[in-house]
Amino acid sequence: MRKITIKDIDYLVPGTWDEMTAEQLCFLANILNSKSTAQEAKVKMLLFCLSARIRRYQKANGTGYAVSLPKDRIWITAEQLAALSTIFDFLFQETEKGIELDIRLTHNPFPVYKGKDIELYGPEDGLTNISYGQFIMLQTWQQRMRQDFFEALDNFLSIIWKDGSFTIREDGDPAWFRNVEPIVKTVMFWYYLGSMNFIQAKFSRVFSSGGNEAPLDIFDTQQRIVDEMASGDVTKKEQVKQSLLYDALYTLEVAIEKEEKKKQDM
Repeated sequence: MRKITIKDIDYLVPGTWDEMTAEQLCFLANILNSKSTAQEAKVKMLLFCLSARIRRYQKANGTGYAVSLPKDRIWITAEQLAALSTIFDFLFQETEKGIELDIRLTHNPFPVYKGKDIELYGPEDGLTNISYGQFIMLQTWQQRMRQDFFEALDNFLSIIWKDGSFTIREDGDPAWFRNVEPIVKTVMFWYYLGSMNFIQAKFSRVFSSGGNEAPLDIFDTQQRIVDEMASGDVTKKEQVKQSLLYDALYTLEVAIEKEEKKKQDM
């Protein structure tokens, strides 16, 4: 957590994605859903995390705003507010396309989601307890999101959030998510994306690509990898798919590293 001192009073606000609460993440998703700019989002996040309110838009001495905090009331200029909001710079990154979210969320904000008539149980932080088979299905549905994002999203989430208790079963029921708030589903998807950013950095050899284009059929590509890991033995393919994702990726990483060393020694 990061400390902000305002008029000799200390306030704590998140300094990383994983320090944000589920409520704060949903607030951020709502902000971005309303088409706020990155700068507007940072200011709104600052005020929300400080439990602050701009009670009125009357300027103080013609140069700022009246802001109510839990323990005080302050007059602050727009420049000062913008400077304080830089504490949330970690939320965004500059890319060739412009300013985009830099999602680094690996802490599952909804390990248990309690709906009106359902309880959904999700994976551990960083997707550490999902199977390689689940990973294959996640990538497959993620590819289908290009055609119909919202329909594919319910199928996608049902692979790693289960009714009653978490399991490594590859199938799920999209109906489980019929009444889940869209903002919650967005944050759940962020958790997956953030975890994948972490995993790709951890197993860089596995995820490095010799070309710029993604495979046309991810499912087919992953099935070929499963076949390779099972050494063509049909009886072992299911074992590979049921193995934990991190174990499978570690095996692949080591195999690629050995192959690289062989080529260097030739």
